[in-house]
Amino acid sequence: MIDLSRTIKLVIGALFDREATWQSYLPEADNWQKTALLLTGPLIIISAVIAYLLSLVTAGSSMFGMFHPTLLSTAFGIVTSAIGAGIVAFIFSALAGAFGGKSSFALGLAATTLAFVPGYLGQALAWLPWIGGLLALGLVIFALIQLWKIIPLYLEVPANKRGAHYAVSLIATIVVMMIIGRIVNPMVYGPDAGSPFSSMSRTSGSDAPTGDLFGGAVQRAALLEEAMKDTYAPPEDGQLTESQVRSYVSLAQQVSKLQEEAAVRMKILAEKADADGEMSIKDLGAMMKGANEAGSLATSEMELVKKGGGNWAEHRWVAQTLLTASRQKNTSDSIAHNYALYQQYAEQLKAVGL
Repeated sequence: MIDLSRTIKLVIGALFDREATWQSYLPEADNWQKTALLLTGPLIIISAVIAYLLSLVTAGSSMFGMFHPTLLSTAFGIVTSAIGAGIVAFIFSALAGAFGGKSSFALGLAATTLAFVPGYLGQALAWLPWIGGLLALGLVIFALIQLWKIIPLYLEVPANKRGAHYAVSLIATIVVMMIIGRIVNPMVYGPDAGSPFSSMSRTSGSDAPTGDLFGGAVQRAALLEEAMKDTYAPPEDGQLTESQVRSYVSLAQQVSKLQEEAAVRMKILAEKADADGEMSIKDLGAMMKGANEAGSLATSEMELVKKGGGNWAEHRWVAQTLLTASRQKNTSDSIAHNYALYQQYAEQLKAVGL
C-alpha cells in the first residue's frame, strides 16, 4: 500500500535520525512488497522525476554540459533503477547467508533502500548547477557508509566476516551493474554513450566508457576480458626459465604490497564508519576509494600482469608449475629443474603465499 506521509517520515528519519529509523522499521522489513511500495518505488520515481525537471532548466550550466535526459530515458532509468535495487538487495542478502548471516531478500531490500536514501537524494539533486555532481557523489559515498552500518542489524552478518561480505557483495554489485549499463545505456542514450555521465569521465581524464561511480570497474572488466583471452603453450620439457620466475616473484610482491596497504586503509575506514563521530569530506572520499579498492583486491594480480604487457595464461602456468615443484620436489628431471629454481627464490615465494 502507498502511504506518502509514512514514506516522507521514513525518508526524513533515514537522513537525520538513521539508527532509530532503522530500528523502528525492522519489525516491518520482512515484507518486501511493503518496502517496495512504501520506500523503494517512491524513492526511485521521485528522484528520477526531480532530476528530469532540474535537467530542463540547468542543462547548459550543469556539469553534464548540454546533455539532458528525455522522458523516454527517464522512464527507462526508473525501470532499470528498480531492477538494480532488486539485484543489489538480492546480492547482499544472498551473500549474507553465505557468510553466516540471514539470507532474506526482504531484509536485504529494506536495508539497502534505507541505507541509500542519501544516494537517491543525490540523484535527484545531481542537476543543480555547478555543485550538483559533487553533492551527488558525496551523498552516494555517505550511503555506502550507511550500508556498512545497517548490514549487521538487518542481515546479521557476523562481525568477523562483515568486511569480507561487504567487499564481495560490492564487487558482485559493480560487475552486475556494469553489465546492465553496457546493455541498457546504448539503447537509451545512443550507441556512443556509455552512460549519461560519460562527460564526467572525459573531463576527468578517465579512459572508461562511463563516468559513473563504477567507471573503474568498467576499466577493470575490460582488462579481465582481455586477460581471459590469453593463451600460452608451455615448453615441451615443462621447465621454467629463471626470467619467468624472477618476473613472477616481482609481480607477486607488488600484489602483496597493494593488498596489504588496501586492507589497512579499509580497516581504518571501517572502524571510523562504525564510530559515532562525524565523517569529513576527506573521509568520505577515502571511503569511496576504499570501496573501489575492495573491488580491485580480487583482480589486482591480473591487472598488474596485463598493464605490464604480460600474458595472464603464462603467468598462471608459472605459478602452478612453481607450486607443483614445491610439493613434488625431485620426482622427475623437469620438476627437479623447477624445484631448483623454486629454492633460489623460496624466501620471497613463501612470503607471497606460494
